[in-house]
Amino acid sequence: MKYNKIISFAAAAVLLCGCTDNDMFSQAPKEPGITGQYDYLNGYNKLKTYVDRNANPNFKLGTGVSAADYLGHKRAWTVTNENFDEFTPGNAMKFASVVGDDGTMNFSTVKDLVNKSAEAGLTIYGHTLCWHSQQNVTYLKSLLAPPNYFLHVTSTSSGKNAWDASVTYALSNPLVVDKTYVIKLKGKINAEEWASGDPVQLYFWPSCEKGTQYLSGFQLTKAWNEVSLEFKASQPIEKLNFEFGFLKGDFCIDDISLVEKGTDKNLILNSDFEDDNVSNWTFPSWLKQLSIIRDKEESANSGGEEAAKDSLNKVLDKWIGGMMTACDGKVKAFDAVNEPMSDHVPTELKTAGRDGSAKTNFFWQDYLGKDYARTVVALARKYGPSDLKLFINDYGLESATQNNAKCLGLIDMIKYWESDGVTKIDGIGTQMHVTCSLNPTTQKQNEDAVVNQFKLLAATGKLIKISELDMGLADAADKTLTTDSVNTEEEQNAQKAYYNFIIKAYFDNIPVAQRYGITLWSQTDSPAGSGWRPNEPIGIWNKDFVRKPAYAGFADGLAGK
Repeated sequence: MKYNKIISFAAAAVLLCGCTDNDMFSQAPKEPGITGQYDYLNGYNKLKTYVDRNANPNFKLGTGVSAADYLGHKRAWTVTNENFDEFTPGNAMKFASVVGDDGTMNFSTVKDLVNKSAEAGLTIYGHTLCWHSQQNVTYLKSLLAPPNYFLHVTSTSSGKNAWDASVTYALSNPLVVDKTYVIKLKGKINAEEWASGDPVQLYFWPSCEKGTQYLSGFQLTKAWNEVSLEFKASQPIEKLNFEFGFLKGDFCIDDISLVEKGTDKNLILNSDFEDDNVSNWTFPSWLKQLSIIRDKEESANSGGEEAAKDSLNKVLDKWIGGMMTACDGKVKAFDAVNEPMSDHVPTELKTAGRDGSAKTNFFWQDYLGKDYARTVVALARKYGPSDLKLFINDYGLESATQNNAKCLGLIDMIKYWESDGVTKIDGIGTQMHVTCSLNPTTQKQNEDAVVNQFKLLAATGKLIKISELDMGLADAADKTLTTDSVNTEEEQNAQKAYYNFIIKAYFDNIPVAQRYGITLWSQTDSPAGSGWRPNEPIGIWNKDFVRKPAYAGFADGLAGK
């Protein structure tokens, strides 16, 4: 985009001087002026002045801004304070920004944002209490440690000799004669009856066709303990035999290793029994009193599905309670749940695998079930202010390619969550990360779907918020255009017209009582290295905070023009 910019001497000087918090706002960098074909944009006032407050007494004009930019008094701080009523701190109020790997929670940035926004006369929109993305997966997964698997051997009767019962592990390759080996394992034993007076133990007598090497045993107790034995192979050992003929009861083996001394290569496969395969372990067919299974027990920090749910519910309680305390009753609206609906099956909730990786995301519904949103809402009501408004927020509700399927799916899901007669969801947020197409057919489909979305949302009777509005641009072949490639007046005016269309469609279709507000998500065009819509012309200001024609379309839409 090509603009001729004029920055006044006074504004430029501000960039070079220091200032205190008390007069920071008056000395902050101003928007550059414009000359040339778009100089008409200089005649536009600040955005929030175009909202008819008499006709829309509860409407909030919002924007997205990072905590670093706002608290650091960057130019976005000035633009936010001058043009908007409310802002959404991009990431600062998300779980991963607050919760450490050990579960500690640091709300200091949240508190600073709440206080600084109040000083400027702005409100904050809370984003978000529960989401699958930007969670501290390390911490949450630590609460859901998988069961520990092990080899479980049962003998229902005891014999007179140690060799009356045995289990054998078959090695893939024989041991080398005269080499020294170390065998180590964790084990435990529960002996109902031990026929000899010897210590409770497993005798270790490895063998091959040439003979057996008789070694000492492993003494085990009722609790897991680690035992080891070092030996020199006198035979080309092929089988590891554990003899326990005296035993009536059970013993268990886990984390078994056999290595040549001085090396670390384990000669035993599936040594921790985590793979569902114990075929290398056998016992003679005539020992009918024996059985071998791959068993499991819950690890120390996990007690099964119900215990996992209890742990996660406690985390949500601490997290939501902490967030509401940090906000001190000053944040009156929150996304209770963000982006719950599947992209692939828009009538269902997102789940790991189908809708994203479980390694980088945490899908709460996979652990807490379909009703997880009820828990989130209940906790927000418990800890939040009495006038708190709770929204469910999602993207793609305006999608023409899905015929608004996700919008319909979300509406039905909210009905389900509220069907308990207790859960109350106040509003729906539609993100609207849209693309304006220079293909007339595609663009007409886009516009029709936008209007249909608003009609569907209005019919719910709930507060409706455009929560994250930004706009890319595609050419006549529907190929996404980059920021630097958008140069023509036609391209600029296409975005201007679509912003105007969307905002007017909101006011035309959403009744006054349901108009919570509109939030501009990205103030400026996205640079090439950005993590969000990189190198797309999505702002109503360019990267230097110079107004674009899209600014006029946005302002005119607010004014009803």
